[in-house]
Amino acid sequence: MLKLIIADDERIIRETISTIIDWKKYDIELVGLCRNGLEAYDMILDESPDIVLTDIRMPGMDGLELIRRIYETDLNTQFIILSGYGEFEYAKAAMKYGVHHYLLKPCSEIHILESIKDIAQDCYRKNSSERSYPALNSIRHNVILTILNNAVCQNRPYDEIMQAYDPYMDFYFSSYHLFYIFFLGFENLEEFLQQLKQYAKNRFPQVTIHGIYVNYTLLLFFKEFAGNYQDMSHFFSHMRLAGHSASLETEDLSFKNLQSLLQTALDKVRRFSMIYYINDFHILSSCNYSFIMDEANKQLSASLQSGSTENTDSLISLLSEVTDLSFLKQLSNSLMLAISAADSRLSTVELTEWLLNVTHETQLEPLKLTLAEKLRTLLSAKPEKSAVSAMTKQIRDYVDQHLSDPNLTLKGIAEQHLFMNTDYVSKKFQKETGTRFSNYLTSVRIERAKKLLVSAGSDKIQTVAEQVGCGNNPQYFSQLFKKNTGVTPSAYVARLHGEG
Repeated sequence: MLKLIIADDERIIRETISTIIDWKKYDIELVGLCRNGLEAYDMILDESPDIVLTDIRMPGMDGLELIRRIYETDLNTQFIILSGYGEFEYAKAAMKYGVHHYLLKPCSEIHILESIKDIAQDCYRKNSSERSYPALNSIRHNVILTILNNAVCQNRPYDEIMQAYDPYMDFYFSSYHLFYIFFLGFENLEEFLQQLKQYAKNRFPQVTIHGIYVNYTLLLFFKEFAGNYQDMSHFFSHMRLAGHSASLETEDLSFKNLQSLLQTALDKVRRFSMIYYINDFHILSSCNYSFIMDEANKQLSASLQSGSTENTDSLISLLSEVTDLSFLKQLSNSLMLAISAADSRLSTVELTEWLLNVTHETQLEPLKLTLAEKLRTLLSAKPEKSAVSAMTKQIRDYVDQHLSDPNLTLKGIAEQHLFMNTDYVSKKFQKETGTRFSNYLTSVRIERAKKLLVSAGSDKIQTVAEQVGCGNNPQYFSQLFKKNTGVTPSAYVARLHGEG
C-alpha cells in the first residue's frame, strides 16, 4: 500500500481531491492534508509518504522549496505538482529534483489517477531496494526465518506471531509478489538458485528475494517492483536443469502486504517436518522441532517475567541438547529477537551485531557457549525502568549529536541507526513522547538556537542556523524561529542586547 499526502493552501481543493477518489480501492492510504509547505514538510518527515500532491504557491514554504528540501534527504518521496496556468514555467524548475508530473487546477479524478499510476511502479521499484542497508536487510531475513519457525512449531495465530516483529518489518504497507515453482526436485534446488541469482543480478539487482522450499515446491517472494513478471515466469518455465526432464510450472500472485502473503505461504508449509529457507540464494534447513521450540519459548518467557536463574538454566540446558548447527542458529536468533522485542535489555544495535556474528559461525559447540553466556548476561540484567523506551532515548541522543545535519529524518535514524521499521518507530515515538518526531526536532532546534543566539550578534545568525541544521535555508530558519517564538532571529538578538 502506498502512502499519500495532499498539500494545498486552498481548503476546498485539498478536501475535494481527498474525497473524490476512493483511495483504498487503489491500494493507497491518505495519511494527511496540509495547509502549507511547513506543515507538509513536517508531515513528510513523520510519515515518509510515497507520493505527495503539492501546490506550487503556498505560504510559509512554497512547493518548489518543499520538493528541494525533501530531495536532499534520504526519503524516496515522489511529487505531483498542482499548478495554475501562470505557474507552469515556475513548476518546470522542479524537473531538476526529479519531478515529472504536473496537474492543472482543477484536477479531475482521471488525471490524478493517471499521474499516480505513472509513478506507482517507480515507488515500488525504489521501495524494493534494501541493499543499501545490509544490517537492516540481515535483520529482515532473520525475522522472516523466525516467523517461519514459530509458525511451523507453534499453534498460535499468525498475526500474534508477527506482532512481536513489527519493529523490524513492514508487514502492512508494502505490496509483495509470490511465485510458486512446482515440480522442482531438491537435488536441483542449488542449480536452480544459482541460475536465478544470475538472472536477478542482470534484471533487478536491488530486489531482495526470499524463498521457502518444501516437497518439490519452491515459494519465492519479494517486494513489488517495476518488473516484467511474465518474463520472469517464462524464465522459470524454460529453465534447463541437469537430469531434470520435466518442465517447471509456475503460478504467480500479488499481495497487498507481507502479512497476507506470509499467512498464505505458511498455510502451505506448516504441515511439513522439514522446510528449507532460501537466504541470499543459500539453502538453510529448518526442522520442525516443535517440542524444543515450544519449550524454549516457555522458559524464555518465564525468565523475562521472573528473572529466575532457574528458568535461564533450564533454557540453556535445553539448548545444549541441540545437535544441528543450522537449527541452533535459527533458534538462537529467534530468542534474541524475542528478547529485543520484549524490553530494553537488548538494543537493536546489539541485536544486529549478534545476528551478523551468528551468520558467520561454523561450529556447534562454540555457538552453544556463546549463546549460554549471552543469555545469562541478558536474562540476569534488569530492563531499564523509564517513562520512555530505550528506542526513544536512542532517537533523542542521535538528534542531539546530529542536530546540525539539515537532512536529519526519522526514516534515516530508524533504518540506518536503529535498524527498525520506520512506521513502527514513528508511532511508538509519538505514543511515548506525546508529540510527532518533526515537532520534537523543531523544538530541539529552536531551543538550541535560542541558547546559541545569547552569545551571537546579528551577523552570526547564519552560523547559528547552520549549527541547528537550517544553514542551507536561512529563510526557513527565520520562518521556523518566528513561528515558535513570535519574533525573528534578528529581533530576538536585538531584544537580548536591549536594542529592541
